[in-house]
Amino acid sequence: MENSVTKTLIIIRHAKSDWSTGAADFERPLLARGGRDAYAVGSVLAPYDIDLVWCSAAVRARQTWEEACAGGALAHRVEYRESLYGTSPDLIALGMRTLDESVSTLALVNHEPTVSGLVGMLAQPSILASEVAYHFPTAGVAILTMSGPWQTLQAHDMTLVSFQKVRAKTG
Repeated sequence: MENSVTKTLIIIRHAKSDWSTGAADFERPLLARGGRDAYAVGSVLAPYDIDLVWCSAAVRARQTWEEACAGGALAHRVEYRESLYGTSPDLIALGMRTLDESVSTLALVNHEPTVSGLVGMLAQPSILASEVAYHFPTAGVAILTMSGPWQTLQAHDMTLVSFQKVRAKTG
């Protein structure tokens, strides 16, 4: 019953970056608030058994994942990929189709406009999917699921089951 296996995709947009550093885009770090928000992302991800993380190698994406881990996120394997920086949703979906079926939950830490485009391409049409595809804020977390193997993934095969705009509690 391979088709009854649920696959989960967790899409995370990096947290707020610090534009005041003057660093090149790829090297731009998180803002202090971004670090706190990324840490809070960890509590959202903590309940998930993440098999694999594909994380953009850009500094702000790496820092987002590292802070999320400090906040409770866990993954069996993490791959920092330069190829994710500036890539298209189509190329990410193509890569997903080649995943080993032992990967039940994939997390992606990436950038705009790729993350919103990926939701728009993969999610079944819904009001929430349209909203997220239109605006995917920093430190946002989208959870999508599908039944069946990764290799069969097509446009609109996934259900957007939740979306959270994660912000650290201040006070």
